[in-house]
Amino acid sequence: MGSYLRLELARGLRNPVGLIMTTFFPLGLYLLFTLVLDVAPKGIGDVGAYTMVSMATYGAMGSALFIGGAIALERSKGWLAQLAVTPLPAHGYVAAKLVSGAVTVLPSIVVVLAGGALLTGVRLPLGTWPLLVVLIWAGALPFAALGTAFGYSIKGQAASLAMMIVYFVLTVLGGLWLPVESMPEGMRVVAEYSPAYAAGSLGWRALDGLAPSGSSLAVLAAWTALFAGLALWRYRRAA
Repeated sequence: MGSYLRLELARGLRNPVGLIMTTFFPLGLYLLFTLVLDVAPKGIGDVGAYTMVSMATYGAMGSALFIGGAIALERSKGWLAQLAVTPLPAHGYVAAKLVSGAVTVLPSIVVVLAGGALLTGVRLPLGTWPLLVVLIWAGALPFAALGTAFGYSIKGQAASLAMMIVYFVLTVLGGLWLPVESMPEGMRVVAEYSPAYAAGSLGWRALDGLAPSGSSLAVLAAWTALFAGLALWRYRRAA
């Protein structure tokens, strides 16, 4: 399993097109929202910092989700069938995919936070910066599991299309583009139980010096367990 994990990490970090799309596109959106367009959320103290956390979370989600496209491609090339005859257990393969997906989100987080500090003048206590990296990274874990499940459930380009749709819906529902407080009441209730909102709230609360709420941690843990279980089940069915 250790050897396979190293292979997955090397493959993920050597994909320049994927890294550019999932790293610099969120940075571009962040700069667009803060420096070009007047779409600042109302009632937010430090708009630059709030938007920075939102876009870092958005980028981390995308990086984690799109592991599913690589899995779908592997399935179409028969890679899964080859792995099935090796000693690597199903849970080892799924765990390696989840870990590699989680690691590849780090560049996106670091680049957006660096953009906030260097390009838009966001100023935070020194200890808040590494804390944000850890919290946003932790919030991306359920999306790595969801991307893995998608890769085993849908074949070919359909997997990428399905993930794009889910990515857009979760981004909007999670308040990463529009604060949840601006949504209709019924939609707001649903949004607060979404994994994207729970992930974003980790960083938003850190900006105010607050620890993650128990409800957000519970929501993230529940979605991660659900998606990881689905990924393992789909892998066994696909193999």
